[in-house]
Amino acid sequence: MEHRPKPLFWFAVVLAVAGLTAFGLYRSGLVQRFAAGGGTGGVATKPAAPAPGGTLEVLFVSSSAKKSWVDAMVKQFNAAGNRVGRKAIVVKASHGNSGEQLDQLKAGTIKPDLWSPGDESWLELASAHWKNVKQRQFFDTSSPLVEIPLVITMWEPMARALGYPARQIGWLDVAKLAAAPKGWAAYGHPEWGKFRWGHAHPDANSGFLAVVSEVYAALDKTRGITPEDLRSPRVTAFLHDFEGAVEHYGLSNTWIDDLMHAKGPGYLSAAVQYENTIIESNGKNANKPFKLVALYPREGNVWTRHPTVILKEEWVTEEKREAAQQFLDFLLGREAQVAAMELGLRPIRKDVRLASPFDEEHGVQVAVDATRAFQVPDETVLKRIRDLWEEVKVPATLVLVLDRSNSMKGAPMDNAKRGAMEFIRNMKPRDQLAVVLFNHEIAELVPLCAVRECGERSLSLVDGVFAEGNTSLHDVVSQSYRKLRELQRAQPGRRYSILLLSDGKDTSSRTNRNDFLDALPSGEDYDVPKVYTIAYGAAADKDLLAEIANRTNARLFTSTPEEISKTYKELSANF
Repeated sequence: MEHRPKPLFWFAVVLAVAGLTAFGLYRSGLVQRFAAGGGTGGVATKPAAPAPGGTLEVLFVSSSAKKSWVDAMVKQFNAAGNRVGRKAIVVKASHGNSGEQLDQLKAGTIKPDLWSPGDESWLELASAHWKNVKQRQFFDTSSPLVEIPLVITMWEPMARALGYPARQIGWLDVAKLAAAPKGWAAYGHPEWGKFRWGHAHPDANSGFLAVVSEVYAALDKTRGITPEDLRSPRVTAFLHDFEGAVEHYGLSNTWIDDLMHAKGPGYLSAAVQYENTIIESNGKNANKPFKLVALYPREGNVWTRHPTVILKEEWVTEEKREAAQQFLDFLLGREAQVAAMELGLRPIRKDVRLASPFDEEHGVQVAVDATRAFQVPDETVLKRIRDLWEEVKVPATLVLVLDRSNSMKGAPMDNAKRGAMEFIRNMKPRDQLAVVLFNHEIAELVPLCAVRECGERSLSLVDGVFAEGNTSLHDVVSQSYRKLRELQRAQPGRRYSILLLSDGKDTSSRTNRNDFLDALPSGEDYDVPKVYTIAYGAAADKDLLAEIANRTNARLFTSTPEEISKTYKELSANF
């Protein structure tokens, strides 16, 4: 009689076959790809399983203007299980301002495989440095990712007072308004006060291009700026009026936008912004207190194309180069470009049609004349434009106030001094500086002087400071602010500010907290010295330091001994 295998036997066979099949699929990589996004071409929804051959990490350093899109695309790309050989590609993105990234590249403190600054000007400067200093090529070719016009953004009621939308408003119109002694009264709105505006510091891409745009507008050109052009009195006078109306600089255009909404139209009437920032801002703030509108200047404007390069440095291996190219191809694919459009970035691909959020509701126009786009100048002109800005911007008068109470002993004091000294080194010869120390007593370490005359001596004196005693925070701010306010009345035309660092609560002032605060502005007067405060460490009185900054329309910074040098660098961007 024939014996047939029992059911249990067939069950074991099925399990064995299934296990061998699964192992084969895993070794081929198909399991990871299907788990990541449904096959070989689907959009990834889950992280891919670790590759048998390990991972290949690619560092992508990018300008902040396209952060939302880049982060979303990095997540999709990494989840899709893309590979070089048997290694899974893992892209890591880092965002910041293009000028600081260039400085870090020169110093070797960052080592990206791909770099995507805001526009071609930074590649011009980088290529020149690599050629002239390092004597080698920085990259082979560049690929633009998206198009973002740099525009003037203004509260809609104010734009309408200038003739928007029927009239195309330009750089010259804004410059005329900035120079008008009566401000908005010249346009029938005395209740709006004087025209105030802002743009990012030229270390940031939008700030640098704002100054380039002002030069082009003054020259009535769209290309071909020469060094001789920058010596024109007309250009100097134009920049002087424009920059004289700047209420605030900052290290990013998004910070300028946040400031506009926090302080309202009375504080900032307009700013230089990327188009996508206006779209994001109106969506985030529901068009309140008013809608911001994009003004596309009739003289022309810069269209940033966010070029991306794969670096020719020793750390960019052939494997990394191949992986970086895969990611770049992905960003230029139709799906990624549609995602860019949906986030307010104009796609570089012309087969992607613009739709919402490119509409009136978001304060922007779909059809924009790009024929008068400003050409990015060459490296020699770019450097001279930056120098010219330094010459025409409003000089600063700064009082550096340092806490040297007992709690600052050791590393806190050493690092605070180091950060303060770096700040002083970044000041310009035309700026004025005073240094005030406080514990339970107040001491003027450096009387007010021009940096060109006392900068080196100030560094030496600050380096010798040590910590001891209690904390008279109220008294030192009261005294310093009163003196600076008197100086501002006597010598207008400068940017007056106090930079206050403190690591603890007041313990020894003669003035109590309420009387001290009552003597400060209420936050409604914008033409007063600003007090920028640094809450240094966990024990700092953050509430008090925040109120001091808010009452003077400045800003609170939170820092630690490890981060204080970076904090002082951020502070430098306000002047």
